[in-house]
Amino acid sequence: MEFRPCKQTGVTLLEMVIAVAISAITLAIAIPAFQPLIERNRVAASVNTFVSHLHHARAEAIKRLEWVMLCPSSDGVTCTADYTQWGAGYMVFFDTSRNRLRDESELILSYFPGYRGITIHSSSNHRNTIAYRPSGRAWGFNTTVRFCAEHGTKNNRIVSISPTGRPRTLKSMLDGSPITCS
Repeated sequence: MEFRPCKQTGVTLLEMVIAVAISAITLAIAIPAFQPLIERNRVAASVNTFVSHLHHARAEAIKRLEWVMLCPSSDGVTCTADYTQWGAGYMVFFDTSRNRLRDESELILSYFPGYRGITIHSSSNHRNTIAYRPSGRAWGFNTTVRFCAEHGTKNNRIVSISPTGRPRTLKSMLDGSPITCS
């Protein structure tokens, strides 16, 4: 039986250090480039979640012939009167008393705790709730809810809710101007 000589393969310490250094440099360059992508995805996720809650609220209003409300809420139990606090969370509930506030006897359909780094607020300080009537129509006039990214304005989005109750998402204000979040 004849044995062939074994040739050892591997890397030297110097080669390993060079490979780790190149990887570190590549990551240091690549990670900041991913921040806009991450922010855009956060805004898109929060908009999609909000729109799905709007569709759910409208469907429940029609199905149960009850008023259904969305309001900003940081605890998932009571509504916050400040229209700029949608980003801290919001809840969907049946408003059987039609007072646009959640009473203890009114059923909560869902609660969303909000996203870090995303500011969500209504464009009108008279609109701290979104209400759906039993017909599926939204109460009042058009409502615009702005979703604002932490850095830059190109990732900002709005959800516009028409009096018919239909939400739509836009990359600019209804008049075509950029979305401002001040």
